[in-house]
Amino acid sequence: MALLSGRGCKLRVSTIAVLAIVAALSDSVLAQDDFFGTIAVDLDDSSRRDSPYSLYGWVTEKVGYGLESPGLPFSRTERDIDRVETSLFAQFDASLSPEMQLRFSGKAYHDAVYALNDDITYTRSERNVFRNRFEVKDLYIERRFDNGLYLKLGNQLFAWGLAEYSRVTDLINTEDQYTFGQQDLEDLRQQVPALLIGFNVGAWALDTVITVDAGRNDIAPARDEFDPLVRLRDSGLVLERQSPDTRYETFVRASTHWSAGDIQLVAGEFNDNALSVSRIDAFTGPAPQLIFAQNRMRAAGIAANWVRGSWLVFGELGLHLGKAMAPTAATSLQKFAGWDESDQLLSVLGLEFNGFRNLLLSLELDNAHTRDHNASMQADRNQMSAGARVYWTALNERLQLLAVHNELANNAGSVSRFSAQYHWSDNFNFGLLWMDYASRQGSPYYDYRNNDVVQLQYSFQL
Repeated sequence: MALLSGRGCKLRVSTIAVLAIVAALSDSVLAQDDFFGTIAVDLDDSSRRDSPYSLYGWVTEKVGYGLESPGLPFSRTERDIDRVETSLFAQFDASLSPEMQLRFSGKAYHDAVYALNDDITYTRSERNVFRNRFEVKDLYIERRFDNGLYLKLGNQLFAWGLAEYSRVTDLINTEDQYTFGQQDLEDLRQQVPALLIGFNVGAWALDTVITVDAGRNDIAPARDEFDPLVRLRDSGLVLERQSPDTRYETFVRASTHWSAGDIQLVAGEFNDNALSVSRIDAFTGPAPQLIFAQNRMRAAGIAANWVRGSWLVFGELGLHLGKAMAPTAATSLQKFAGWDESDQLLSVLGLEFNGFRNLLLSLELDNAHTRDHNASMQADRNQMSAGARVYWTALNERLQLLAVHNELANNAGSVSRFSAQYHWSDNFNFGLLWMDYASRQGSPYYDYRNNDVVQLQYSFQL
């Protein structure tokens, strides 16, 4: 069962990425602050300026402790250490010509918690996914031509949109959803194999993106603390995942800026990065089968911001067509033809204020309005959610503090996060992360209410 099996070595090297490297070799004869991710620091820019390539890496150690008892049916049921993870990030950049650049980066992980916690019966899926894994991050070539045309081919990120907590026009990249709320947006995005074509028309920049086999969001394995299918594990149902019928996705963006702000128009046809039930087969085997798939969707939207003194106002408005809507628990097994599809109107309004020294305050309000809503849908017709951030730096920006609070849609609960990081030097830093989860009974997040965690971390450059 593909949905239940782990992926120990996660190599997102598609045909398009391999062709990118071949093309590069033959030619030669891209927010907000990231507290617990890899930090790129150029220690000796003067020596690298004349070099056609550069290579650097970071080692990060994270030790996490679960402050509460998740209970059954999760693997870890009591307070205990939940992570002893060592990771190595490396990035290689090469200048193949004055106009063409190559980048390759990857990250390897090893989590020793599965060897240390002998009293916890982890599932095979958990061990396969988290014990040892490798991710190809960037793997692309890029070239800018004399006529202004820009090409970028391979595994890459696209930081479209302005919202932090709602995906309205930021549609391309898949997300790392192994945990919930513990990362900022720039860490959530996962590279996808794509071709980017960009050029200018007057004051407007036009971008076209074509992806192939972009994959889906990374979700936690069976009985992990954030397993999204945990309620189905003991139901007697067979869980299967189906590959998308269409491998390719297309997106276009037109953007421009003026002295007081920016605006971008986005449209796309794509596979929803979240899984939904496409059908239920009740008569093909000894047990009913739930077939999960990525729903095909279309979307169009606009995002803009405006600066006035110490204030930044931003907003997004988008129409998503054909969104698969999760049903209520009482009606879920009645959806033999799959989840109902509906169109959604998404909107975002946000404010940022930087009028205080070394302090940035931000607030974001999100709304999702579902057309053709019916009583079998789990979400309300109008879903309101909100997020607030406080970011403060001191000691010449060596000390960085971040506090985040999210109110989930439909009053389903809240997520709070506090992180502190101190840069002892340019090549060594350490920090602390604390997470608090709260949810009411009946909420889709109720199972994860006891996943509060504290995590220590340090990183050093090789």
